[in-house]
Amino acid sequence: MNLIVDQGNTSIKIALFDEKGMVDVKIFALSSAEEVISYIKGLNYQNAIYSTSSLPNNEFLATLKENSTTFVNLTYRTLIPIKVDYATPQTLGMDRVAAAVGAREICGEVSTLVIDAGTAVTYDYVTADGVYKGGNIAPGISMRLKALNHFTKSLPLVEVSEEYPLLGVDTNSAILSGVMSGVLYECEGYIAKISKKEANLKVILTGGDHLLLYNQLKNSTFVPLIDEEYLVLKGLNAILRYNVEK
Repeated sequence: MNLIVDQGNTSIKIALFDEKGMVDVKIFALSSAEEVISYIKGLNYQNAIYSTSSLPNNEFLATLKENSTTFVNLTYRTLIPIKVDYATPQTLGMDRVAAAVGAREICGEVSTLVIDAGTAVTYDYVTADGVYKGGNIAPGISMRLKALNHFTKSLPLVEVSEEYPLLGVDTNSAILSGVMSGVLYECEGYIAKISKKEANLKVILTGGDHLLLYNQLKNSTFVPLIDEEYLVLKGLNAILRYNVEK
């Protein structure tokens, strides 16, 4: 059994995988470290991987090392089943690396664009021969809405919604339409540009807002779309499995 611990910007995800795939996943608040450690100590697993997008939790590291046959603390030096072609690999977020590996795991030997719609929207490209070529980072949907409210004196904070007009008819709908349309046009632009070069491109959407984008993009693009909520977790498991086999 493989244990996956993914410490993100807003939560901690813990998943268990057997040889057939993911068998369980739980999500904890970022502030509940003691609860996480107690939960981990009650699990039955052989191998573990720990990934964080911020400072590592030393208690997590100690607990996982103590109870694992093989333990991987994911860094840019960790062995992974794809090649990273990035000028500063030490600055590349481990969640983006894991998502790229997960895309390769799910899609196989085809070009893949990963769109991760979370706090930020990230775009990451993996070639058909398994090379991560880089990507871009943009503000996420909620961040854009909050920025309009924070940096202006009169614009309200609008809630995220899948329902909005093409053109706003009041301030709230104008903000929502402007933000949602902007993100979608951004996605469509990347898909169109890359698919011109890569005829067999597949696109995977993940992250907290991935279904919002998936439901809109599936009607506006002919490129195959895959919605995968647990892409990063599946990528981390693939990395762990790769290191166990090595």
